Amino acid sequence: MSAARDALSRGIVYYRQMKEVVAYSEDLHVWVYYDQTDDILRYEAYVIDYDDGGNPSTLAFVIDDGILPWESSLGSYLTKKNLRSPGAKQSLWAIPRHTKSTLAAPDLNLYLKISTEEIHTIHRLFTKEESRLKAKNRSTWLKRLKALGYDVIPSAFY
Repeated sequence: MSAARDALSRGIVYYRQMKEVVAYSEDLHVWVYYDQTDDILRYEAYVIDYDDGGNPSTLAFVIDDGILPWESSLGSYLTKKNLRSPGAKQSLWAIPRHTKSTLAAPDLNLYLKISTEEIHTIHRLFTKEESRLKAKNRSTWLKRLKALGYDVIPSAFY
């Protein structure tokens, strides 16, 4: 920023345009989840924000979202184990509200139907799919981040 040189001349203040930096490995995350209401595997790729102390705080923005095919390893596992919901609801009135009582019903909450071992297996499959998507879409997501005005580096640690 530049300011006036003396007390008589106020001058014009210019702000230097600075690009924010995104570290692809640490700042861009992918979240894969099973939408039981619509019987769809969804994902969102998002960039996290930081607080004033430099600690990760919250979601900054979503850069991509989509639907995964049932042929993926996660989809195949849910289908093979017969853990999928009956399918998309045709009416908004047929969709139960997400309250404590509905989430306590096993037919509306996948986690209440399965064992701890199956939960760990599903979480490993979610993590595997998230890593696969991050690698597969790297080029596209880098272009989007750069188009939004970010400088993108591979990692903050190397």
